[in-house]
Amino acid sequence: MMGIKEEFRQTLIEYVKKGEDPLSRIIGQVDSKKQFLASVVAGHDVILKGPRGCGKTTMAKEMAKLLRPVEVIDGCEFNCQPDRISCPVCTSKYSKGGREQGSIPTKRIGGLERFVRIQGSPDLTVQDLLGDIDPVAAFKYSPTDYRAFTPGKLLKGNNGIVFCDEIAKMPQRLQGAFLQVLDEGKATISGYDVDYPAEFLMIATSNLSPESGDVPLIDVLLDRVDVIEMTYPGNLNEEATIIANEARKLGVEVEEKMVEAICRAVQRTRSDDALGSKPASVRASIKIYEKTQAYSLMRASRVAGTRDLYDALCSVLPAATGMSDADARKFGLEVLHEFGWYLR
Repeated sequence: MMGIKEEFRQTLIEYVKKGEDPLSRIIGQVDSKKQFLASVVAGHDVILKGPRGCGKTTMAKEMAKLLRPVEVIDGCEFNCQPDRISCPVCTSKYSKGGREQGSIPTKRIGGLERFVRIQGSPDLTVQDLLGDIDPVAAFKYSPTDYRAFTPGKLLKGNNGIVFCDEIAKMPQRLQGAFLQVLDEGKATISGYDVDYPAEFLMIATSNLSPESGDVPLIDVLLDRVDVIEMTYPGNLNEEATIIANEARKLGVEVEEKMVEAICRAVQRTRSDDALGSKPASVRASIKIYEKTQAYSLMRASRVAGTRDLYDALCSVLPAATGMSDADARKFGLEVLHEFGWYLR
């Protein structure tokens, strides 16, 4: 049985041969997608760097969907496969006892079930990443018996994807926990005389910006990964396509000009520093579109009007950009007037 990175390599090459885009849900981002796919084909772990709401998490989840369903040993926290046993527990149960492979209990898991998420935080601990002793099992066996060890998320990601969201929110002392597993595909836990499997593709995200509360990543970690830049949509068509693909449809007619107005308003916050303290993300575009429909429904109408758009802009933009409520109302009127619309 092939390892996770070889599995990805073969899967992506099959897409290339068929002339298909394996990340078709990601609109635009042509250079970033190309770099990302090349990194995965090369077997490299990746950090996706970019502003909030630019598609980093979506990119990682779409990659997980490419994984084929596989048979794993039922009850194994490391997702050992019957023909690729690697954890100490399964090795003890099935490799040394001469048990036939066909009699090993298995279950089938899909791609998203092979996706383990770690949320970067200053409160994260080594035990969260690598694991800890189960006190009940330690009492039953002994604290140094491998059966007393409960794996952390890095080890539970074995044979899958470990998605580390906002990796630069972790203290630097924790970043070192990634080094051995990225280099060797296993973890050596102090106090145990066995290694634990940790063979995965790591996809991490970060702004890598001190303004967002990130801490610098240690050089020895950056030396082991590819850092790929992502950005917001480059033009109105890309932004509008994302809205069309991702926003909830509430049964309200929203004319194309209104969608264009949403896109122009949001993209303007990214180029005009006077409009709040931060640019609005793609999520803001989607929220404005959805709330425009919601305000229309609250009027018992199935056709969105300019008042609905204005109310949606005033509702979403303060939190999305940091602008004041008064500035949001002023900006909302500017957006309407740009298209020759007035409140009614």
